[in-house]
Amino acid sequence: MNIETLLAPKKKAIIKKWIDQVLDSYGAPDFFKKQKDRFANPIGGTISDGLQELYAILLEERELGEAARSLEQIIKIRAVQDFTPSQAVSFVYLLKSIVRDELAKEKNLEEIQASLSEFEARIDKVALMAFDFYMNCRERLHQIRVNEVLSGRHTLTDGTKCVSAMLKSRKIESADKSKINRLT
Repeated sequence: MNIETLLAPKKKAIIKKWIDQVLDSYGAPDFFKKQKDRFANPIGGTISDGLQELYAILLEERELGEAARSLEQIIKIRAVQDFTPSQAVSFVYLLKSIVRDELAKEKNLEEIQASLSEFEARIDKVALMAFDFYMNCRERLHQIRVNEVLSGRHTLTDGTKCVSAMLKSRKIESADKSKINRLT
């Protein structure tokens, strides 16, 4: 017996637990869980769809490259939020404990141990892909911020400067004052 045979009937329960645990990592998990309108709740919708697709790819032993689109969509959301890198990709590992909890009820767990190890190795590979996507997103965000400062777009439209621009100008002013004081 393989792991797919055991997990297929439990698919809905596993996915629901996985989605709930991922959404619990956000500040307003109740909103994300209850609001079903994709326009009112794009984060919840994207995460839900992405996790369902990831689970199908992992369970059906499809090529892991197929997971790239779903995984990248989830990671793009998590990369712009206040998650550490480990927190941003930890959602992938949540699936391991959920699957183990579901399989703990099975009597023939020893028979599928090899299959379970292979399944968990696939989860580990997806987690590494998630980290790569996370780093690419963070690098892209950093480059956008640098480009905004260099181009002057960090100035707000009404003529006032944003906080980072004001801090930058204060540093320049204090550096100029210290140069003048040294010269006099």
